[in-house]
Amino acid sequence: MPYLKHQFGQTFYQLRGSKRSGGLPIICLHGGPGGHSRFMTGLFRLADNRQVVVYDQIGGGRSSATEKKLWKVQTFVRELELLVEHLGFKQFHLFGGSWGTTLALEYYLKGRNRHNIASLVFQSPMFSAADWQRDANQLIAKLPAKERKIIRYCHEIGATDSKVYQDAMKLYYDRHVCRNKAKSKRGALIKNSHGNQVYKYMWGASEFSATGSLKNYSKVSQLEKIDCPTLFICGEHDEARPKTAKQYAKKIPGADFVEIKSASHAIFAERPSQLVKAIRHFVTRVDINK
Repeated sequence: MPYLKHQFGQTFYQLRGSKRSGGLPIICLHGGPGGHSRFMTGLFRLADNRQVVVYDQIGGGRSSATEKKLWKVQTFVRELELLVEHLGFKQFHLFGGSWGTTLALEYYLKGRNRHNIASLVFQSPMFSAADWQRDANQLIAKLPAKERKIIRYCHEIGATDSKVYQDAMKLYYDRHVCRNKAKSKRGALIKNSHGNQVYKYMWGASEFSATGSLKNYSKVSQLEKIDCPTLFICGEHDEARPKTAKQYAKKIPGADFVEIKSASHAIFAERPSQLVKAIRHFVTRVDINK
């Protein structure tokens, strides 16, 4: 498997498809921070008529571990720039899922990168930690009283490593993060110890607890700067609530929104065919209009 060596270490990536294909390439950004791309290989279905790239962001997955001083947004933006330079792509579609949408937006907002991007696809976006927390609070409010009480109390006393907290967290995850229990169990078996450290440092103890370095993150006011074709995708039961994503889409002229029924946050694990179909339809339309 190929690795890109650079100033931060080594980035593991996979590329499928031919340069001679008709469609523009697509680069895919996984969630996290500190996550990995093992569940994104379904996107290689798009490689029948374009090049598709997935990679493990530095510090997580099969890429090399990094020092804490590098656990910041700028590191991941620069890594993506280096990968684009290495691949030699002059223009491409950029897909991000969850934290990957944050990274995609940051890459775009760094002005010198905009000319490379034919379109943006934001799946389950995180553009504001406050919005994410607000959505989480509304979803937690629908949990049984016992779990609500445990979550609130463990946050108050800092007991997020306790078993009762983990059990309550699992109920939330089963509803809004990954509803496919078999794939959720398999995912939990994947070792990613250094990536988990990045996640806790930058995000927090759980999906619904933004306490890390991103806790005050917000770039919603910057969405109006996007002037390329843009697609938002959310699952019906997504922790990134469709209502919030629709509000983001309204800030970008002409942006599209697709809701995947019966899916939550991990759409790749739950409704991969519907997700690929939505992306394919969108990027093909953009390619034709170029």
